[in-house]
Order: sequence, then structure tokens, then C-alpha cells
Amino acid sequence: MDGLVLTCDHDGRLRALHRVGAGLPGLTGKPGTPFPVLFGPDAVAGALDLFSGLRKSGRVIDQPVPSRLDPAGVFHVSGLGDADGLVLAVARAPGGLPALLEEMEALNPRLAQRLGPLRVAAPAPEAISVDALFDEMTLLNNELATVQRTLAKANAELAASNEQKNRLMGMLAHDLRTPLQVVVGFAELLEQRLDGRLEATERACLERIRESSLSMRHMVEDALSLAALQAGRLRLARRPSDLAALVQRNVSMNRVLAEGKSITIELSVPERPLPMADIDPAKLDQLLNNLLSNAIKYSERGGRVRVALGEESGRARLCVADDGRGIPAAELTQLFQPFARTGRLGTEGEGTVGLGLYICRSIAEGHGGRIIADSVPGRGSTFTVDLPMVASFP
Repeated sequence: MDGLVLTCDHDGRLRALHRVGAGLPGLTGKPGTPFPVLFGPDAVAGALDLFSGLRKSGRVIDQPVPSRLDPAGVFHVSGLGDADGLVLAVARAPGGLPALLEEMEALNPRLAQRLGPLRVAAPAPEAISVDALFDEMTLLNNELATVQRTLAKANAELAASNEQKNRLMGMLAHDLRTPLQVVVGFAELLEQRLDGRLEATERACLERIRESSLSMRHMVEDALSLAALQAGRLRLARRPSDLAALVQRNVSMNRVLAEGKSITIELSVPERPLPMADIDPAKLDQLLNNLLSNAIKYSERGGRVRVALGEESGRARLCVADDGRGIPAAELTQLFQPFARTGRLGTEGEGTVGLGLYICRSIAEGHGGRIIADSVPGRGSTFTVDLPMVASFP
């Protein structure tokens, strides 16, 4: 029988190493070495668990300690603690302790006597009757059924709470939209009526009112759309619409935001009239609002945003490009998820809640189209929306 017996102090530091038979080549160490280290760097965690169990219960029997020092990849350790410290018997295979103790009696009777208490086998577990097992399984099944009922109730309450939240969010956003539109309208009216009589500071204040109101209106529209999407009620009111006129009108409105940062918006639409598109003009207007406001937000002061509309083979292609900060490649894959944000603020500290592009994707896909992003950090971003001109469903 080949093995080792280790004697250690109460802190687990090696005092002596006693070989049985040929011993265990590779498992060796100097006095004072913590015994977990003897099993090799890959086995320290398992040996520390053994030491902890030994300190807690006073003895261990055939506890496996994985180690690359043994060809089989594991040692089996038994041990105990007494008044003199710790004593450990290390064997290659489980159940080797009796043979190892028998060898030790001839080699070192005193050490064999210290290991004597390990001869006492642990009491066999009490047999469990079939009836007891059945009762235990019945109890567990009843508890599981109770948990399932509790979980179903919690899920129902959560669904009701979520529905109530969506309804409240929709109501608030709807009620905010009207006064915001009034603010924008009166700001435009004042600018027209007082044209030529306003000082530069007063005109700047009016423009700031219009900018802030338009930004807030975009956010309100996104909140309404999010509530509808989460409730599964984003419906499209399709009707034949002049897509080119819609884009021109939207660009004209967003020039107010662009002028606040001295950004130029360049628009390119086909010279020939486009066929009427079967779309929801309000939703497409919202989509373009989000793309343009993002382009302005992430462009440097004095920069340029390019909007291009084209048509080929019955499909419209709308591109919004900027020469701003761009988006890191690692963030592009998550860009169209709800509440996703890039790691960068706008060029003048503008923030975002991360809903705009998610809503853009939902609107594009609702029309049977798609939206893709192409960006290089430091060189700007391009968002391309591809839409069928006639009604199409995903």
C-alpha cells in the first residue's frame, strides 16, 4: 500500500511527512509549509476546503482532493485533529485507509495509534421507507403547487400594473402634446408679427422657446409610441401621401433646431414627382424627426446634416447622414433596442432616454421596411430607411 501520513500543527503547517510503501512521488514539502500547498497550485482550493472541514468537524474520511500531482488526478485524504495537532492519511484510491493504517502499525505504532479513531466507520444512514418517501414527495408537490399559484397571482398583478402604467403614460403624453403645440405655434406667431422689431436677444429667446418645445414634443411623441408598443397597439393609419412633401416639411421644421447649433441641413429629393406612398404620414414624420434630432444632437456646431430621398423599383430610400462623432462598432448591434444609448453625450451635452431609434425601427418594420445604421467613430453616421411605396406588411 503506497501512501503518506502528514503530521501538522493546529494551523495546518507541516511537521513531518511519513511515507508508506513507495509513498506518493511529487507530494512532498519542507517542515513549516502549509499542507494545502503540498497538493500543487491547482489543488490549493480543494485542500483548503479539506482543512476548513477538518477544523469544523474534527475529522474527514476519504475526502477527494483533485491534483495534477497524481496520475489519476485526485488524492483521497482522511484525517483528524487532536491535542497534538492535525494528522492526515493520504491514499491514491477511496477506501485505502484501512490498508494504509495496517502498514503504519508496523512502521510507526505511535502514529498508527493517533490515527486509530479513523477506524471507526461512520454510521450507515437510516433506511428510508417507501411510505416516508411518498409522504415527502407529496409534501414537496403540494409546496410546488402553492408556489406556482403564488407566482401566477404575482404575474397577473404585474401584468395589470404594467397595463395601468402604460395607460397612465399614454394619457400624460397625450395631455402634454396639445399645450406644447400651442407653445410652438405662439412662438412662431410672435416671431412673424414682431418681425423687424425684435432685438437679437429677444429673437434668440423666441428661437430657444421653439427649440425646447420641439424637443419636448419629440419626447412626448416617443413616450406615446412606447406606451402603444408595449401594449401591442401601435397601429398605422395608412393613406396615400406625398413622401417628398413630408420630408421637405419635416426638414424645414427641424431647421429651427439645427440653427441653434449653426448646423446646415442639406436636402436632396428627386426632381421628378414620386408616386404617392401608402404610409402613415404621422408615424413617418415621427421617424424622420428622431433621425434628424439625433443627427443634430451628435454633430459639432457649424456642421452639416444631409437628408436624401430616392425611389427605385417601387421602394423608397431615405438617408440621414451627419459628420459628427459617430458610434463605436460595439454599440451598433444594440442601437435599436429600447433604452439603448451610446456611450457619448451630444456635442453640447444633450442627453437621451434611448427610445428614438427603437421607435424608428418599429415604425419602419410596421410598414414592411427596415432601418440600418452605418457609422465610423469620428467620421459621422448614416441611417438608411428602406420602405415599400405600396402597402406591405411584415
